[in-house]
Amino acid sequence: MRNLLLLLFFTTANITLYSQNDLSGKITDVNTGESVFSASVYFPALEKGAVTGDNGEFLIKNLPKGTFKLVVSSIGYSSNTLEVTIPSDNLNLTLFPSAIEMEEVIVSTPFHQLQSENVMKVERKNISEMDKAGAINLADGITQIAGVESLTTGVGIGKPVIRGLSSNRVLVYTQGVRLENQQYGDEHGIGVNSKGIGSIEVIKGPASLLYGSDAIGGVLYLNPEKYAAPGNTNAELETDYFSNTLGWQSSLMGKISGDKFKFLVRGSYSAHSDYETGANYRVSNTRFNEKDIKTGIGFQDGIYKADLRYNFNRSEIGIPEDQDFQSTSKDPLLPYQHIDNHILSLDNKFYFNQSSLNFKIGYQFNNRMEFEEHHHSEDE
Repeated sequence: MRNLLLLLFFTTANITLYSQNDLSGKITDVNTGESVFSASVYFPALEKGAVTGDNGEFLIKNLPKGTFKLVVSSIGYSSNTLEVTIPSDNLNLTLFPSAIEMEEVIVSTPFHQLQSENVMKVERKNISEMDKAGAINLADGITQIAGVESLTTGVGIGKPVIRGLSSNRVLVYTQGVRLENQQYGDEHGIGVNSKGIGSIEVIKGPASLLYGSDAIGGVLYLNPEKYAAPGNTNAELETDYFSNTLGWQSSLMGKISGDKFKFLVRGSYSAHSDYETGANYRVSNTRFNEKDIKTGIGFQDGIYKADLRYNFNRSEIGIPEDQDFQSTSKDPLLPYQHIDNHILSLDNKFYFNQSSLNFKIGYQFNNRMEFEEHHHSEDE
């Protein structure tokens, strides 16, 4: 124990004393020479970047040594991708005007590349877009992605279906770790609340070479929401109402970021009644309620990056059977499921002069209980 404490002390001291690398520069229009305001300057592999100010200048702090791909993009301009060696002198770049919408950067794939550079097609959808389209939950929202459907039991239980394959033919990743809870039964859903998820990315078709034979249908990535920009503090309260289920959901979020440390926390609650069909008939016991907490602590300097995330989700979900009971109550009837899902992950990355070491630790605990009516026999 003493040796471990000494190791941690010297490691911390080394990180503190290690010289930091900053990258500054300016973005201008190639034709006019004018400064480009609000351009994104981003290192996908480092998941770190900045936005240019009124004068087109930017500054990115605490970068590791090495050569990394830099993506510069702005609305109305073609995206520019280049290799930058850190440390570097002042970087002055130009952008070409373009009427084509700027290309989206995919940051969750193993290659951290632009869509056009990926060897496999990756579909991306932001959670905000799903919310605007009226998605009740995450399982409902993924159906807005082309080629993706949901195998549902009511509205509370949903399993992803990619090109006709589901269960143990589709992999789900959240917080960068494999999620093991939807493969085994028809009434086992994803178990993740959409609040606190930044975006969803889908790799369609066989991805077995990268993810194993379980990914023959495809891979579903759930990317957690990002931390606040360095030096910023954000808070948010949002509430949604759904007329079809007479349901609502609320979410409260707060996050703060410094130059090195970042923190966020989000709590959400939702409750829904039985959903109503087009014939003004409610499907009995499709009601559900859900409590969700997501939190994260991040750290990054010139040689080390860490992201610790934790998610707790508690759901009570009714299981529809042959019942003809019309009600707008939000308390599930028998039979129903009570599910507690814990997901803990720690992403570590060490940077050296011309290389890096990345390892991830994940832990998942799923406690699923099903409550049914007790049938007494004649002998009892």
